[in-house]
Parts: sequence; C-alpha cells; structure tokens
Amino acid sequence: MLDHHIQRTIVYTLAFSEGMRFSDLKPDDLENKAFNYHLKKVIAAGYVAKTDEGLYTLTSEGRRVGKGALKKQNRMIDRAYSTLLLAVQRSEDGAWLLYRRRTHPMIGLTGFMHAQPSAERDAAQVAADVLRNQTGLTGEFVVHGHGYFRVYRAGSLESFTHFTLLRCTETQGALTQNSELAEYYWDTDPDFSAPDMLPNMQILHKMSQARPGQFVECTFDI
Repeated sequence: MLDHHIQRTIVYTLAFSEGMRFSDLKPDDLENKAFNYHLKKVIAAGYVAKTDEGLYTLTSEGRRVGKGALKKQNRMIDRAYSTLLLAVQRSEDGAWLLYRRRTHPMIGLTGFMHAQPSAERDAAQVAADVLRNQTGLTGEFVVHGHGYFRVYRAGSLESFTHFTLLRCTETQGALTQNSELAEYYWDTDPDFSAPDMLPNMQILHKMSQARPGQFVECTFDI
C-alpha cells in the first residue's frame, strides 16, 4: 500500500517517465531527508527500483499502479482492471483511430483508445463521451466483444484487464488533441503486429472484424 501522499506522488510522477534522477523526482519544496524516507518506502514496497545508472524507475508492480496512484489508493492490483476498448474506424477510407501511450503501464506503445466504465451510464454512452472529450470526434458505439488480457514483462505481471470491446464505424468532426496522456492519430494502413503496438492489438483487430459477441482470454509476454 502507498500510505502517504508523497509516496503516491512518487509513483504517479514516475508513471510519465522511463526513469528520473533523485534531484528531478524530488519536489523543490521538500527536504531531502523527508523525501528520501518516502522514496525508500516505495522501494521497499516493490513499486520503485534504482537502476545501475542512478535512475529511479517503476517496477512491474509500480507500472500496474501507474498514474492511478493518486486516485485509486485502495485498488487491488492483482484483480482485473475493468476497461472499455474503443475500436474506431473511419468509413470513407478505412483509417483506424489509434493512440500512443504517454504513461505507464506500457508507455510509448500504440493501441485503441480506452475508457473507464461508469455505474451511471451504459458502455456505449461512456465510449461516445470519451471519444468526444479526448478527440473532438462524435460517433455511436456498439458492444462487440469482451475478455481478459494478462501482460507479463520478464516474468512479472505488468497488467491484468477485463475489457469490453466497442465498435464505431461512423465519425464526424475533425481530430483534435485534448489529452496530455495520449497522442491520437488516424492510420489508414496500421501494422497491428508491429513492435510498437500493444501486444493485444492483433487479437483486438481480429475480434473487431469478426461477428459480435466473442469472448477471448489471452496472456502475453513482452
């Protein structure tokens, strides 16, 4: 558990970086001794490690918490994280809407955009709202499939998700960049097997082209 707001801030900050030095990670208004105490705590808890180059970086367990450290303090990281995956394809040229991650887990990799399910709205409405808020585009979604993904890195669990895949084949508006956490773009001929794609993209693309209602459960090693 991350017991203190400084510890949660350390994990959150590192979620946006491949590694940081002590001087860059420490807030200017915090004494070295106090910050070092909390840094040692998150290292001992297994969320952060120090590399041979002197950089502090998230471990696999830390990456699974990632930017959720500030708002999901009680999240159990060994339980599946529920998410909506949005497969958006432009009708006029077949281009896919993709996004490149700017945070852990799996920073720098590309995939379909995602959304957090809500108890107050159905999945299709949540997907449409997130599409509009994050990209400026509008469109209607239908639920297409669901399943579980487990991703391991060097033998350690990196992410465990229960996903619902939604499809949208008609969009209106011009693409805008409204998020600091991701870079969105259209791609008319994506290689879903490319090394910079998320490991689940081949499966998701295949699901999106098949009949609705499919269930998959896959494990990936990266």
